[in-house]
Amino acid sequence: MPDAASLVSAAHDPKGKLVSIFVGAVLLPSTALSVVSFHAIPRQAEATQITLTKRAERVLYYVEEDLERTARSRALEAARAIGPERLLEGRQELIQVALVKAGLPENMFDSLRLEGSSPMSRLRAALNVQERDVEALREALNVTDAWPRPAGEESLVLSSESAVAGVLRFRFSCGFVHGRLIQEYFEKEFSNPDGAMVIRVSEPDGDVVYETAPTSDDRFEVKRVMSSPSFQGMKLFLRYRDHSIQEEVRRWMIGKGVIIGFIDLMLGAGLFLVYSNVRREARLARLKSDFVANVSHELKTPLALIRLFAETLELGRVGNPQKAQEYYRVINKESQRLTRLIDNVLDFSRIEAGRKEYRFARTDVGRIVADVVEAYRFPIEQQGFTLDVSVPEDLPEAEVDREALTQALVNLLNNAIKYSPEDKRIRIEARHASQRLLISVTDHGIGIVKDEQRKIFDKFFRGGDSLVHETKGSGLGLSLVRHILEAHGGEVLVDSAPGRGSTFTLSIPIERPKA
Repeated sequence: MPDAASLVSAAHDPKGKLVSIFVGAVLLPSTALSVVSFHAIPRQAEATQITLTKRAERVLYYVEEDLERTARSRALEAARAIGPERLLEGRQELIQVALVKAGLPENMFDSLRLEGSSPMSRLRAALNVQERDVEALREALNVTDAWPRPAGEESLVLSSESAVAGVLRFRFSCGFVHGRLIQEYFEKEFSNPDGAMVIRVSEPDGDVVYETAPTSDDRFEVKRVMSSPSFQGMKLFLRYRDHSIQEEVRRWMIGKGVIIGFIDLMLGAGLFLVYSNVRREARLARLKSDFVANVSHELKTPLALIRLFAETLELGRVGNPQKAQEYYRVINKESQRLTRLIDNVLDFSRIEAGRKEYRFARTDVGRIVADVVEAYRFPIEQQGFTLDVSVPEDLPEAEVDREALTQALVNLLNNAIKYSPEDKRIRIEARHASQRLLISVTDHGIGIVKDEQRKIFDKFFRGGDSLVHETKGSGLGLSLVRHILEAHGGEVLVDSAPGRGSTFTLSIPIERPKA
């Protein structure tokens, strides 16, 4: 049959060491990773800010490109409406009349003319170039040096049949650019989903020409100075409507920090729970080992005494009848001690398995106390204790399990005897208080420190006093007392101080609450 101690976990269980090593192996790298991550956040935030700023700068670059493309397209449309003859003459008053006839603003251009030596048919064909070819003409402009661009004027190279036919020179008026061209572009052509961006166009001196949305301040984060002749010196400003780039970066940093902190918190909590469980299991394993050793000793001592006295009686070595009677009393006392110990262990086993059952009935609680006192008075007084009992005759009945309540009282009496080595006085008192019955067992023993008064009801727990460790016990008595009282809908109270003894009070409701 295997040794009982091998059936329970030891305090130095290798699994506990492995888990502890695992905790350390996870905690140290995770801590290092968190430190590195927190240090990397500022650099990542700086990179994010640069990325957002460059994105905003690209938006302004494309806005300028689109405005320039729109300006060239409008100039080409006007040139088509006027015709190459008037454009070649270059007389501004005739051009303005033609613009009015075409339904275009009279003050649309400060200058508009056509330069070229190609036949009129080629010029007319060049003016009718499709709008999709405008980009090709712009590329041709960038590589053609034969048609120098005068300062302040735009030049649009016109081609027909893959040959340069002429150059359209133009300069929009400030009134048209400010009052119509820019406004129509932002209202009809500019793509700004949900109005997330706010763009401002201003004169070189700072006067606002147009804003896509009203702003309460001038905190624009990105700006660009336009170089196109039609918009020479004008400035583009951009900001985000809901939050600035700085705020976006700050929110990003906070979000990353919160995520890393949350992960660290969860990891730390998980490791703490693992570590706590390991410590609890190790402690429980140690308590189980102590329990096995204590119960083995508790069983061995009375069995040895019973066997010794029984063999002595059996061999007829006791000639004195009084001596024989004393041996019989010892055998009876030790057998009762064995019975109580085995009952405690069996009851604990049933409780752990959830199979403990109670039989409740209306019972005279005073009679239970009296029976316990009558059964144990003689062995108690034999050990030098004085027993003071106070049980009123009019104590009401209560719905209790007689055997369980008797077991709880016996456990309290045994503890009072074991832990009162000097002042051997025990008092048992029963009284009626409101709708409850109170049964108190008071001793004048070693007492219990305050920090341990809640732990003494835990299974296998034994106090830190040296006398407690010298006195053998299973560590189950008070745990069983608490379970019995809770099953009755009551509670067990303790009032104790080191060196002043202890009072344990069983508080039992007269009417047991329904489960």
